[in-house]
This record gives sequence, structure tokens and C-alpha cells, in this order.
Amino acid sequence: MSPSKTINIDFTTFHNIIDGKQRDAKTYTNGVDPTTGEKSWDVPVATEQDLNDAVRSAQKAFESWSQVPVEERKDKLRAFVDLYTEYKEDFTNLLIKESGKPRAFAQREAEGSAAGVIGHHVNLNIPEERYEDDERVAITRYTPLGVVGAICPWNFPITLSIGKMAPALLTGCTIIIKPSPFTPYTALKIAELAQNVFPPGVVQAVGGDDKLGPMMTVHPGISKISFTGSIATGKKVMEACAKTLKRVTLEMGGNDAAIVLPDVDIEKTAPQVAMGAFMNSGQVSWPVDWIKTSPSGQIYSRRSIQVCVATKRIYVHESIYEPFLQAITKAAGTFKVGLSDDPGVMLGPIQNKMQYERVKGFFTDSKKNGYKFATGKDEVEEMNGGFFVQPTIIDNPPNESRIITEEPFGPIVPLQPWSDEAEVIRRANNTNAGLAASVWGKDVARAEKIAKQLDAGSIFVNSFSKLTPKVFFGGHKESGIGGEWGNLGLLAYCNAQCIHTFK
Repeated sequence: MSPSKTINIDFTTFHNIIDGKQRDAKTYTNGVDPTTGEKSWDVPVATEQDLNDAVRSAQKAFESWSQVPVEERKDKLRAFVDLYTEYKEDFTNLLIKESGKPRAFAQREAEGSAAGVIGHHVNLNIPEERYEDDERVAITRYTPLGVVGAICPWNFPITLSIGKMAPALLTGCTIIIKPSPFTPYTALKIAELAQNVFPPGVVQAVGGDDKLGPMMTVHPGISKISFTGSIATGKKVMEACAKTLKRVTLEMGGNDAAIVLPDVDIEKTAPQVAMGAFMNSGQVSWPVDWIKTSPSGQIYSRRSIQVCVATKRIYVHESIYEPFLQAITKAAGTFKVGLSDDPGVMLGPIQNKMQYERVKGFFTDSKKNGYKFATGKDEVEEMNGGFFVQPTIIDNPPNESRIITEEPFGPIVPLQPWSDEAEVIRRANNTNAGLAASVWGKDVARAEKIAKQLDAGSIFVNSFSKLTPKVFFGGHKESGIGGEWGNLGLLAYCNAQCIHTFK
């Protein structure tokens, strides 16, 4: 054990964490290294009995944890950050193994998630409102919901596990984390590490197969489900939760539009729009403010974490369409695809074969329909047995094309011209999703006017999506129900209770 580490954690063996203890299983599954397609370590598949035991433990722990003063709960969260920080390099390496992210990106997720997300939450206060008249004093307070089931996706396994854990624990809830079976490793280790800080049952984690999530959504002992994932699965989650009237927070997919006005500085803006489309190989669901740009638009620093807000459609004014197309094509061509420790690598692989095959389908469809590939090839080439895809831009496909109407969740993006402002707003809003969008222009007042007409939860003016835990995040339409983060996000883990005292 390193002298700088408080306890010994083996980052090559994995267990479900139930009632403060490690638990194995009769059945095991594996994640897959997306850079090679080879199986990674064994992970136990939690059974219905395992889930029942976890819920009972969480309910028991809730009785006392919910009564711990909020400042003491914050101290526990700070202690967890301190402990986690001792193992940030281990978590970085583990994240690289399960996700294939470039090391610089993996480091920022591994390091920034605990310090950034928890660090902000411990500075928040649970609000209380007071009303008084001649007859009464009424206090509205917010009380913890109970046991939270956190169903996390594969694109940002550390960020999204900690991003749900922080507000749940701060408000006095207990949490059971279910990581994606594609990326189970980091979340299980987070829960294992947490046992050294929190009482048994406060933080638990169960890995499993496709049966585990549905069992959580119908379990009567779970009070809330916080889900991040696809729209199709989110609808099933909401339907199942309705049977016990669980509280739900759903953060789901987006088909995010970028509108580029005719007055932009093309050479400065095009590289930033390209980054918004291709960061994390287009598998983006919440980036936290971390990529800085110089005044010329050059990307020079990656400093935080990203968590489905990658740009999926780019609309460029017809007067600058051709030069902007050339500039963004040039920028995309500089994004090196490769292994995590390759020098200068910007994009890693698609995380899993299922999503890889889906992304390949957009290439097949675009080629079959004769769309123009402005950059990238019209077929995905095999690379070392991994799930790598080169950044690709489709030049002006028709409005009804699949690449326009669906979310690829991969590094392929369409570019279209526009002429009429009202029309491009209608095109941008012509989707069942509404997670994020961006507007780019020197005339900030005009850009903000357009932004206010876009039907999405987070709009960015003169930036690609850079979210922060300091601000509420949620989707419109089929991109979600409710939201998390910021002061308002805490209330997603609470019931409102009003106490009326008569004079």
C-alpha cells in the first residue's frame, strides 16, 4: 500500500456493495475494453435478493442518516472527497480501461467529479420559507425523499455516479447506484471507497444485467429513481415508476442544434463548434466547464468534466456556409483518434459495440443515400479491434434524412445552410428532444433573442455546451423530466412539507 493512501483498495477485483459489505454472486458478467474489444474483469450480477437486501439496508440507514444535521452530512462528503483524492490516479486508469477515453479527458473526469461536483454541493443550503400573518406562522421545509435508485449510463460513469450521490446524501437520502453493465468498474469502486466514510447502507452499489434496472423501478422500497440514458429506456422507467408513484428525474437524449449567424469570426468559431460536436467522440451528456479557448478560438486547456449535449445538427447562414464548412472540416481533421496515451490524441473509441454498430448505421445510411462526406470516409474502418470512428461531417443532407432527425451519439454530424431566421428556429425546434442548443454570433443581443426561442433546457451563446454543477440542468420535451444540480436541483431529492403554527 502506498504511504499516501489511507486504506488498501484492489482495483482489479470488483464486488457489489450491500449493507457496508462486499458481496459476490453466482453469476458474473464483464465489461469490454473498447480499444480492443476484449473482455475486462468479472463483475457480479446482482439478484433480486441482493436488491432487496440493499433496499432494506438503505431504509434502515435512512432513519438515522436523515436525522444527521446537514452540516455534519457536508463534513462526511468533504471527508469522502479527501479520501477519493488519494486514489484519483487509480480511478483515472480504471476509467481509461472501461471507457477508452484519452488520458487527459479521463484525468479531468476522475479528478474533477469529486472535487468539483461534491465541492460545490457542500456549499449549498437546503432552503426554508416562512410566511406569517395575523393568524399563523407557516414554515415550508424540504425533507429527504428516502432511498434513491441511481441508474447511470456508460458515457461518464464517474461524473454521473457522483453527480447523483452528492445531492442525494446532502439532502439526507440514501442511495443505491446501478452502473451501466458496459462501465461497471468505477462506480463499484466509488461505493467500496465510500464505506470508509459513510455508515452502512448510506451508499451502496449493485451491478447487473438488463433485469436489474426494471427491478429497481418497481421496488416499493425505493422512493426515487434518478435516471440518465436513452429516451426509449427513460419512457419505460417512468411507466414502471408510476406503479408506486416514485419520484423520477429523467435526463435523456438530445438532438442538439447549433445556429451560426452570418457575423461570426469563422476562424475562431469553427474550431469551437467542431469541439462541441466531437468531444468524447460525440458521446456527451453533461460537460462541466473545462475546455478553454484562446481569443483566436484555439483549444488550449481541458480542465474539468463532461457529462447528451454534444452538438448533433449545425445550421450555418448561407452567406458564410462554404468558408465555414471549409474551416470546420479543417478543425475536425486535426482531432486525432487513438489510444488513451497516444501523443496528442483527442478522441477515443465509442464505448461499446452496440453503440458502435448504431453509429456505423448512420454512415451506411448516408452513403446509401448519396450524401456528401465533407470530411471523414463514407465507411468506418477497423482499427486494432476497437470501436474507433473518425470525426465526420455530412454536407447539407436533406431535412428528412436520418442524420438530421435522429441522435447518432457518435462523431458524425450534419451541416446545413439557412437564410431565414424564423425558419432556422423552426428547423432547430423540429425534434422530439430538447436538451441543449447553442447560438453563435457577434451580435449578442440577436443571438440571445434566438436563444430564447429555442425549446431546450440549456442554451449556450457563443460557446458549445459547458455545463456546471452550479446551475440547474434538465431537458424539455422528451429529453427529460425534472432536473438536477444547482440550488434547484437539491429539491429533486426532497418532499416539501409545510408546518402551520397558529397563534
